[in-house]
Amino acid sequence: MIDTFNEISSQIGALAVRVDARDRQGLAALFDTQVRIEYTTLFGGEAQTMTAEDLIDSWPRLLPGFTHTSHQIGLPSIEVDGDRAQACASVTAWHAITDQVVDGGNVGIVHGFYDTVFVRRKGGSRPATLVLARAWVEGNLQLPRLASERAARNRDTVAAAHSGPS
Repeated sequence: MIDTFNEISSQIGALAVRVDARDRQGLAALFDTQVRIEYTTLFGGEAQTMTAEDLIDSWPRLLPGFTHTSHQIGLPSIEVDGDRAQACASVTAWHAITDQVVDGGNVGIVHGFYDTVFVRRKGGSRPATLVLARAWVEGNLQLPRLASERAARNRDTVAAAHSGPS
């Protein structure tokens, strides 16, 4: 049985801190081996199930393109049922590109709720589902696209620097 509010609250808090710190190793340790991710209320599309590694590998395509991020996740409401628990917590995430002038403004803020299903595995409880529900955005709605483009340019620059002369 998942036994404590503190265990799950700690995992949710760690998610926010580790995303903002770009702590890939710490993030990988948080999730179950397979994770169902759904951001459809924000981006459209469909939910995806992927390995925790694939999820963590996808974030560098976007996060490094922001100059700063700050994710604030509120105290969760938690319902425990044996080896599963469902936690719902409000989230506000600030995303900024502050090292250049950006048409439409330098900040975009996402508001919503994380609806997370935790499963008990050897070694502790792990999120197996992460849904961003009832999300809405204020500020510059183009920042995720700009951040993705900036992250891709940075990856290309790093790759070129490591490839040596041709």
